Amino acid sequence: MGYPDRFRSSRACAVGAVCAVVFGAACSHARQDEEALAAAKSAIQSALRSPRQPSVGNDKRAGRAWADTRQFYERRDDAPVWSDGRKANGRAGELARAIGAASQDGLDAADYDVTPIDPSHAGESDVRQTYTLFRYARDLSSGTIDPEAVDSQWHRAPRELDLQAAIDEAVERGIDQAIAKLAPHSQQYLGLKHQLGSCRDDDCRRVVAVNMDRWRWLPDDLGSRYLIVNIPAFRLDAIENGRSVLDMKVVTGKKENPTPVIADEMTSVVFSPYWNIPQTIVDREILPKADKDPSYLERQNIEYDESSGHYRQRPGKGNSLGGVKFLFPNHFNVYLHDTPSVHLFDRVERDFSHGCVRVEQPLALAKYVLRDKPEWTEDRIREAMTSGVEKSVPLGQPLPIYLVYFTAWDEGGRLRTVADVYGHDRRQHAASAASP
Repeated sequence: MGYPDRFRSSRACAVGAVCAVVFGAACSHARQDEEALAAAKSAIQSALRSPRQPSVGNDKRAGRAWADTRQFYERRDDAPVWSDGRKANGRAGELARAIGAASQDGLDAADYDVTPIDPSHAGESDVRQTYTLFRYARDLSSGTIDPEAVDSQWHRAPRELDLQAAIDEAVERGIDQAIAKLAPHSQQYLGLKHQLGSCRDDDCRRVVAVNMDRWRWLPDDLGSRYLIVNIPAFRLDAIENGRSVLDMKVVTGKKENPTPVIADEMTSVVFSPYWNIPQTIVDREILPKADKDPSYLERQNIEYDESSGHYRQRPGKGNSLGGVKFLFPNHFNVYLHDTPSVHLFDRVERDFSHGCVRVEQPLALAKYVLRDKPEWTEDRIREAMTSGVEKSVPLGQPLPIYLVYFTAWDEGGRLRTVADVYGHDRRQHAASAASP
């Protein structure tokens, strides 16, 4: 059935009017969206131009996270991440959930500001959220404090991470999974994480958490073959493919002469070594005894080396380094070595040295590190250790060695703990609590 022309004309006008209204509304909304986005970008630019936001701490780690934040927005043309300029998007909720699970990795969610996006200050809120993400990512991946805050002789072996790429992935593909990748994934870290979930009191959580943080100061991959000396456990292990193939007791530094925490590579073995006596020991111990007893130096087999200008103890019976030392050049001048004072290995706590590490089984260790040199048989090693003539033997390939400080670890599914002989746990906990 047809309609008169006037009805068709009226209907077309009505539809046109509705379309105009709808199109106008859509244009208006689009314009408002553009204006909100432009305002957010302008606010972000203004916030990033300031040297530091008021909410950002004054420590070095906060400064790094702030520098990360500024670099991140620079690469994204200052576009907002957590909102469209007016309301929060799904990423903001993901970030809040990820940080809410921080306790599973020994971190405190209360340390990270995940205040919801404020629509009236969308730009500033966006920057704050991004800074929070970088701060959390750095803490999770690299530790809540720098190890030097615990002890000046503690040096990390940094994990290799591209934090900007990691945060890009988090923003584009999902916060939870991308952030989870930043935590260490070594067997030892995961073991402590499991033990943390089983802790029933605050002391247990505190000890496990500070030891988890220390794994963030080490590479995920220590190597397929390496030596590790756990200082407070007074133990050395040779690790191959994640398993200990040789272990022994060690003696480490006294509290006043602590063994440093370092990562290095063993490069040589020295048989029948001279002991080049550190000047501090000469001044404090050797010369005062020599002043009282003119025969002391000769009886101790100590001579003054004109070429080096230092005192040294000749190789042979009674030498403080025993029959062999194991070198990994470092500015602390520490190394592993044999010792004539074997009775010390019967002690439970064995912090008696001037900083170097005395090993219980020097022959077994020499055989192990020289195993790629078949000419160095056990008999030849014994002979070299007792020859009285110093001989240096380079390793066929440098062997990674780690001097570490762990007072808690997972062993066969059970939590093992030892005394905090240097007080590092206490200082680390205090430094972490004081960190903004």
